Amino acid sequence: MNGIDCVARLDTTGVQNLKKLGNLAIGRYLGYTLGWPKSLTPDEVKVVHDAGLAIFLIWESNPTSAGYFSYDKGVADAKQAITEAGFLNVPSGTAIYFTVDFDAQAGDMAVIQDYFRGVRDGLSGQYLTGIYGSFSVMKTIQADRYFQTYAWSAGQVAPNHIYQYNNNVSLAGILVDQDYVNNDAGLWKGSADMGLNVAVLLYTKEDFWSGYDVAVKNGNCALFVRPDDHSVPKDAMSAAQLIVVGGSTTGHPNEVLLSGTDKYGTAAAVKKYLG
Repeated sequence: MNGIDCVARLDTTGVQNLKKLGNLAIGRYLGYTLGWPKSLTPDEVKVVHDAGLAIFLIWESNPTSAGYFSYDKGVADAKQAITEAGFLNVPSGTAIYFTVDFDAQAGDMAVIQDYFRGVRDGLSGQYLTGIYGSFSVMKTIQADRYFQTYAWSAGQVAPNHIYQYNNNVSLAGILVDQDYVNNDAGLWKGSADMGLNVAVLLYTKEDFWSGYDVAVKNGNCALFVRPDDHSVPKDAMSAAQLIVVGGSTTGHPNEVLLSGTDKYGTAAAVKKYLG
């Protein structure tokens, strides 16, 4: 899914505008009880979850050089992160991403490893140990969840759960970093059902590229092809909205039908939808 992370505190309008642009996950910082101005507030949590979006949590004090990192600092940061997460009622098992916010070199990795041993020990299994940093950090430091930035990565991509592919972009008047977020990234999804927000259903493979364009418009959402038995996949029917390309109505309660008498008519309907 598409997502963003930002230091700005978000209100209902901002969250809804980000959602309209296809973002389904919001990355925000812990630190509210410390008075950090970039931190996630209880009101934001409600706004984001009420919009049906997920949150991924970031812990960042000042990890901008190797001198910041040590085992004891990792333990201390983890314990403070637990306090912050507890204040917001973050459920156990959620990931907290601790950052390595500089171009760490091979000679820096030993102290960073010590720090993350401290983080893991400090969290004591209550929350998943997440790490944010460059390709080299992703490949060197062991964690439960990985949040790679393209910065300092020289085009290399390690296995990750979140990938930050762009920095300092203005979306809906908010300065954000843009991310690809996997569903298994240790997200805080709130109490509401966080099933598919939007799904696209193709009635024929001939309409694949039209359907693909519709899926991209909706934040690279799930794309299904109708089986030969003409049934509709259960996961497609459970999405909050179903967009049907090149077929007929399915009975979904929130359905958009983009169809014509042939593939050319369907392409015309899709083109109109895409604007």
